[in-house]
Amino acid sequence: MALAEAHSFRIAAARMGMSQPALSQNIALLEAHVGAALFIRTTRAVTLTAEGVEFRRHLAGALPALQTAVDSVRNFGKAPARTLRLGFLASAVVSYLPEALTRFRIDFPEVVVTVRDDAAEGLFNAVHRGDLDLAVSSFLPHAGLDVTFTEIVKDPFFAVMRRDHPLALQETITWAELARYDIIGANVGSGTRFAVDAAMREHGHSMKTVMDFNHFLAVSGMVEAGMGISALPLMNCPRPDHPTLCAIRLIDPVVTRNLGIITGNRDGDLSGHVIRFRDAILPKAAPSHADRKPRPAHGA
Repeated sequence: MALAEAHSFRIAAARMGMSQPALSQNIALLEAHVGAALFIRTTRAVTLTAEGVEFRRHLAGALPALQTAVDSVRNFGKAPARTLRLGFLASAVVSYLPEALTRFRIDFPEVVVTVRDDAAEGLFNAVHRGDLDLAVSSFLPHAGLDVTFTEIVKDPFFAVMRRDHPLALQETITWAELARYDIIGANVGSGTRFAVDAAMREHGHSMKTVMDFNHFLAVSGMVEAGMGISALPLMNCPRPDHPTLCAIRLIDPVVTRNLGIITGNRDGDLSGHVIRFRDAILPKAAPSHADRKPRPAHGA
């Protein structure tokens, strides 16, 4: 287009900031690619052939659109209105979001971040629908959903009970021992419930709950009220200094709830900010989970 306007290799090369031989080579390569001569070269001027006129007509509309596309990608995510939509399990909000979000806001203060919490089933479906850009959730089978689950933490299960419970003095508790008592459990559709049910089926145990809740705080509240005992992942267990409740490791079998990052796997689902949040920030926060050890009841 520069050469067609200037009618001179020397002038066009100067306007484009390149050498005249380099421009000549590029034009020759272009003509070889399209299979036609685009310019007539004489000692007096450079003019377009009929094929060159046709090519210029198409480029006149295509080049501005291409420039717009390049500018849009260069500035993608930099506009103040750009939003990163995140979803978290309630327990993961407390454990990971504050540090991760602080780091992200320092690096990308221009990005507006929205956050909501939900159960695992709701988070998987929201990413699948495109309502969320990224979610931190426990694992659920997701065949048929356009999402990818990337594991970051294996969260072991502990028995949660009042400190005056008959099992509270044991170092460990088996699932068979746990099943002898009324169980306060998690609702179907949660990663906690999926992990427990899958492990019980595999090892031939029977686990019946007398109450089911969506939120681990409701489970802990019922246990504290003496309505039963529960099995919760470490992340959801009461703190070691809780005055009423204790958490004791469950064995036979050792069961884990796997936490990870959900992202969409369709074209356009992963922006640069989603990739940075997934690959750089959250995995760095995950190892801190291993430092948390609930204190056994008999140490109180």
